[in-house]
Amino acid sequence: MPPGSEDVIGQAGEFLVWAALMTQSGGDLHVYLPILDRGLDALVHRRHDGSYLGVQVKTKSVPAGREAPIEVLESHLFTDDQLIIGVFFDGVALGPFSLVTDSATFKRKAGRVTDRGRVLLIADMPVRPDAHHKWSGEMVPVADLAQRLGAVPPAAITALPAIPPPDEDRIIGNIGELHVAERLSTLADCGCFRPFPDNETAELLVQRLATGRTIGIQVKTSQLDQPHAYRHILVNRSNFLPDPHTYVVALAWIKPERRFHPTCLVIPCDVLPSIAGTSGPYFELHFRPDGSSEPSKVDRFRIPLERLADEISARLRN
Repeated sequence: MPPGSEDVIGQAGEFLVWAALMTQSGGDLHVYLPILDRGLDALVHRRHDGSYLGVQVKTKSVPAGREAPIEVLESHLFTDDQLIIGVFFDGVALGPFSLVTDSATFKRKAGRVTDRGRVLLIADMPVRPDAHHKWSGEMVPVADLAQRLGAVPPAAITALPAIPPPDEDRIIGNIGELHVAERLSTLADCGCFRPFPDNETAELLVQRLATGRTIGIQVKTSQLDQPHAYRHILVNRSNFLPDPHTYVVALAWIKPERRFHPTCLVIPCDVLPSIAGTSGPYFELHFRPDGSSEPSKVDRFRIPLERLADEISARLRN
């Protein structure tokens, strides 16, 4: 096997699993990939009930025999409901069967070795179900992966049409998302994830790895011509879910000074409809980062931008 080919096989296996989950579920399962790999290959959002499933994928080439070993670092199994998906890759597609098990089961049934001070859990994954194999009960047809993860294909929904934003707004919006992701990445006990594709309310996920508690974030970035100006914030209603664990974080980019205003908003999505107006297919908020002498519905959601990571960390503890 040429050097580096194991990495290629692993990456190919992961993306084939993500594709299978999205297509089989009809969109109920939505994949978020880590900005920094800290042990989870993805968070899979089960949209019909709001659950986030931590997933590791282990890929092997089809062996000549009946089985092949997969290895998982014990320190990368954070919660008992985290899932390990083992698949075989024959060079162009996944094999017909996969191993799917939760972390608690994997710890109980896998072998255990110590390598350079790290505990490795090892399972001999069978190529296909075998009544005499200890892992046969965890084998699932690849065609049923989404069903094993609890997917329920959503009913058809007529979405409200949204007007595509100008390219300049998309660029500034991306700068805002990257800035928020940079701040949240300072939380040493958390993982930060981005969606592929970006087609729901949350554009970032932050998960406290030890507990699995997860917060979703939609970033809205407005451009200001001068620091004391205000702008309207628009949130698309067609894919909006009033989830109390998802937040809108509003930033302001001061264009002449090429910097962010030091104040931002952090608004729970279940509150947003009660404080926002509507403008066509959008919720609309008035955002003046400097504040005003007149009271505003958004005042209680205003915090210093430098405190954003601490604020999200505190909410992950609640």
